[in-house]
Amino acid sequence: MEYRTDMGWHLILFDLMDTVLADPFFPAIRSFLDEEGIRQWAALRRPGIFEAFEKGEITEREYFRKFYDDRPVPSHMPPVARIKKRMFKSVQFRPGMDEILKDLYHRDDLVLGIASNYSAWYHDVLEKRPELDSWFDFLFFSCEMGVRKPDNEYFEIIEQSVLERSGKDGTPESIWFFDDRPANLKPARNRGWQAQLVGIRSSDRADAPAIQDEIVQPLKHAGIL
Repeated sequence: MEYRTDMGWHLILFDLMDTVLADPFFPAIRSFLDEEGIRQWAALRRPGIFEAFEKGEITEREYFRKFYDDRPVPSHMPPVARIKKRMFKSVQFRPGMDEILKDLYHRDDLVLGIASNYSAWYHDVLEKRPELDSWFDFLFFSCEMGVRKPDNEYFEIIEQSVLERSGKDGTPESIWFFDDRPANLKPARNRGWQAQLVGIRSSDRADAPAIQDEIVQPLKHAGIL
């Protein structure tokens, strides 16, 4: 399949959590623990377990079973399965992002994609927010790629995949990438991508215009919008 128009071709990739969606993990864990409890919870986590799950190296069952290290776990620490259940009671867009994505989706010269470090739980995300599956042509999740940002291989896999499908109009410079972590932008920029930091962390609806501007203004400045 080729994505080509007379106006050219641009792929706009978005990180998922804290870029498109408000990460449901934080409200979930805070519903169980206070800040000191969260620090204790993080200290009890088995080293590397989270990264292994996000790279698809272990199953959800293994993640649940091996999450805590071999020290005794205090009784008030929630099982990971309970945290997950609480997380996916509600999955919300960051303020204003759903409107922006709908507008971009209707542009014939733009192709949208997600490039996320995320586990197999992305299926739960898509179940809660099925519009994502409609709006985005490309879905890149670390659990299926076997590698996480900011590893250069992550970006190489994406670039090869999208440029093969873009036809003659696709170049690294035609790939835009929005992410909330500065470390993830450097390898993208090194490849020639147009990488932009999403810096506003807010769930306040009043901040929607500023959140939208972080996406819209760079694209306007480049003459894409």
